[in-house]
Amino acid sequence: MPSWNPELYLKFNEQRTRPARDIAVRAAALFAGREGPCSAVDIGCGPGNSTAVLAERFPGASLTGVDSSPEMVEKARSSGTKAEWLVADAAEWEPDRKFGLVFSNAALQWIPDQAGLIERMAGWLESGGVIAVQVPGNGGSPLHRSLLETAASFAGSERFTGLENAIRYHEPDYFLAALEAAGLEGDLWETAYWHRLPNRDALIEWYSGTGMRPWLDRLEGEGERDLFKKRVLGGAAPEYPELDDGSVFFPFRRIFFTGVKK
Repeated sequence: MPSWNPELYLKFNEQRTRPARDIAVRAAALFAGREGPCSAVDIGCGPGNSTAVLAERFPGASLTGVDSSPEMVEKARSSGTKAEWLVADAAEWEPDRKFGLVFSNAALQWIPDQAGLIERMAGWLESGGVIAVQVPGNGGSPLHRSLLETAASFAGSERFTGLENAIRYHEPDYFLAALEAAGLEGDLWETAYWHRLPNRDALIEWYSGTGMRPWLDRLEGEGERDLFKKRVLGGAAPEYPELDDGSVFFPFRRIFFTGVKK
């Protein structure tokens, strides 16, 4: 299992948490005119930043945070957010109770069978319950393309065998079909966030904390990892022009969907 670094992940906490806030707003709207969820589970809770959004938006709900990374769950436990924190793989985990809200922010892309997980999520819902999910849609981004190209040409590239599908990006039609198959009344949209980062090196810091991790974990020592990151940045840099102050815009496409269990 690739390692997670909570401190590196949280270096961009505001940018990473904003989509969680946006999908939580929509989830709350789906409970308008009736009592909000009494319970909510956060799938892929990470260091607890998205679960904190749920605590703020749904103060009366009992919360559960689930993540496959012990390092992330340990950080979540120390976050101050009141929740039950579980180390478990969402691809296999099954709860022993139903929830009013099943929530996930930037986690499903790590799951091989996302449609199957959505169907299972529907089964975790109480009647009238809601699933609310955000997933990255950055499979075609210059940074991810450069990552794959660098891995293919890097010395000892056979070490990366099998990582082509480490992240599984899907388009909106995939999720709409999954919602329909799960018997949920679905809604879907996408947003491109234009994050302004202080410099190009921040692009690599960002991606080292998420999408690049599986590849970095296959490398030996900091020297080789630094060389790999330098080549990824070199390949992507022309697509991220520097502004007058040296900062860069980092366009980040995200796909959102909700489903209501009738």
